[in-house]
Amino acid sequence: MVEDVAVDGTVVVGLGGIGSAAALALADRGETVVGLDPRPPGHTEGSSHGHTRLVRLAYFEDPAYVPMTVRAWRLWQRLERRSGERLLTASGVIALAPAGDPGRLVPATVEAAARYGLPVEHLEAAAVRDRYPALSVPDGWEAVLEPEAGFVDPEATVRTLHRLARDAGADLRPETVEAIEYGDRPVVHTARTRYHPRKVVLTAGPWAPALLEERLPLTVTRKVVAHFTPRDPDGLGPDRLPGFLTGDGGALHYGFPLLPGDGVKIARHDGGAATTPATVDRTVRPEEVEALRAELARLIPAAAGPLLRAYTCLYTMSPDGDFVLGPLPWAPSCIVATGCSGHAFKFVPLLGEVLADLVLGAAPAVDVGFLSPARFA
Repeated sequence: MVEDVAVDGTVVVGLGGIGSAAALALADRGETVVGLDPRPPGHTEGSSHGHTRLVRLAYFEDPAYVPMTVRAWRLWQRLERRSGERLLTASGVIALAPAGDPGRLVPATVEAAARYGLPVEHLEAAAVRDRYPALSVPDGWEAVLEPEAGFVDPEATVRTLHRLARDAGADLRPETVEAIEYGDRPVVHTARTRYHPRKVVLTAGPWAPALLEERLPLTVTRKVVAHFTPRDPDGLGPDRLPGFLTGDGGALHYGFPLLPGDGVKIARHDGGAATTPATVDRTVRPEEVEALRAELARLIPAAAGPLLRAYTCLYTMSPDGDFVLGPLPWAPSCIVATGCSGHAFKFVPLLGEVLADLVLGAAPAVDVGFLSPARFA
């Protein structure tokens, strides 16, 4: 028997990082919130797992994100104080690439920092080697170091957000959303319930394209992440080595310093085969591991020891690589945050705040108009 439930408030569909932050922000403002996700916080089937995510402020992707990164950093610190949990590690982040690389990783980061007055250091290869002896940076490369940056623990974040959202009054339920009827008064269907809320927030990660009935041009891609046990751990901890990005010949890799039980983590940001959550190949093949080990050996030779573990994650890509954030053009009562293209976790507390603003008719503290779904209408 399917039950009809009226919700005088908002149903949040998907409770990973962004959805749980939205549930908390809405509940904090007195909104009635029902959150739906069949998987427990910290699960490994979507995009909010893997122990570490870079948090950068000087955003090479597009300077329009920089006001968002700056506010997100403050909101991360506020979340730590409120929760009593340590979520951030301020290791700094360094971006490295050959001078003149067409990806413009280093110059674009420097330009974004200069536009907004963010402290960064533009370094030649020799200066990088002097400061971080573990990094094997060839002559002819350049780097930009962002000392006021670092990384965040996504799984601890999601668990913390769930706890705080419940404490604030959100009703988080382990139900699978099968379909959404869009309209002035939307209907959210699960196997046992039809929810009738005033608003829907859709933050379902790689499950979003199907729930959107493929009406936005989104592609889910498979990524591989590997952790290696260093041959020599000296100088590889976050007190001696920052998080890193490397751009070379169109390939963009990212990684993290040595953490207890976690080894040194590296992954490739670009590329990846198109898939779906139901059909994704979760098996990591030896050649995929060796490609990541070779990249790590080139940059940090001492880190490229035995494989500790490897796994997959999913990106939900928009055509332009920017987020899809805002009301749906054909259903303004549904606000989405999707198409986050593998670079959204650093914004999690901000995106929760923005989604709450959009649900409640408030003006967000930062400009998000350039991310509107209407650009694909």
